[in-house]
Amino acid sequence: ENDLNAFTFIIPSAGYMLPEELPAVHREYADGQIIDALNSVYGLRNCAKSIFADNVFNNAGNVSELYYRTDHHWTALGAYYAYREFCGAKGITPHSLSEYEVSQFDGFLGSFYNDAGKPDVMKNDPDTVTAYHPISTEARMQYVNKKTGNENDELTPGKVIYDESDAAASLKYGTFITGDNPYTVISNPDLSDGSSCVVVKESFGNAFVPFLVDHYQTVYVIDYRYYSGSVSDFAKTNGVTDVIFINNLSAIRGSYQMGKLAGVK
Repeated sequence: ENDLNAFTFIIPSAGYMLPEELPAVHREYADGQIIDALNSVYGLRNCAKSIFADNVFNNAGNVSELYYRTDHHWTALGAYYAYREFCGAKGITPHSLSEYEVSQFDGFLGSFYNDAGKPDVMKNDPDTVTAYHPISTEARMQYVNKKTGNENDELTPGKVIYDESDAAASLKYGTFITGDNPYTVISNPDLSDGSSCVVVKESFGNAFVPFLVDHYQTVYVIDYRYYSGSVSDFAKTNGVTDVIFINNLSAIRGSYQMGKLAGVK
């Protein structure tokens, strides 16, 4: 069997980190209680391979830049700070932001905008989605372009950072690995060391994956909400050594999402 290294990300919601920025329609988030409960039961904060983004963000400076104002996701900058923490846990050197090519897509109006009834105050001040391209210009991505599926389905060529300049205001977060797909594989021919990882994620993982491309010859991405296979079997078959779980607390506070995650074990 493979000697697997498992890394776990716990990402609090924007409402927990920035409660004063929430529209009045949103109830108070209980992420602090959930984090305390996880730590109490599993002692995750004492585990070197468990990464709590609330600690990371509190030490990162301006937290308001790490989440969107009109959407529940973290920004690529938020994902970058988590990536740096991951590098520390894995014992590798992170790249600096100045090394990346940057794309920006204006006019993003996300889930908070829709949930709040599309208020003019948000419409008149939308977010900008900033994306950092992998340093390797030779990296190639393929993905399963179906609602559900696995690695045995036909693969469609895609882009790690997709040009969303002309996308609808609500879809610009789709720049990261072409959005939510059941299975994605990214190959970096600049590396020949056989290194590989599998990222098991929901949509927060999309903005994180591009930072991994320059550290692994192959990055596999599984969205457990739509994947129809077994992650453990996949890791064994493909000789994966690192398994990276990424979940925001909104995803793991309900039985539906956790049932989906349990279903791909």
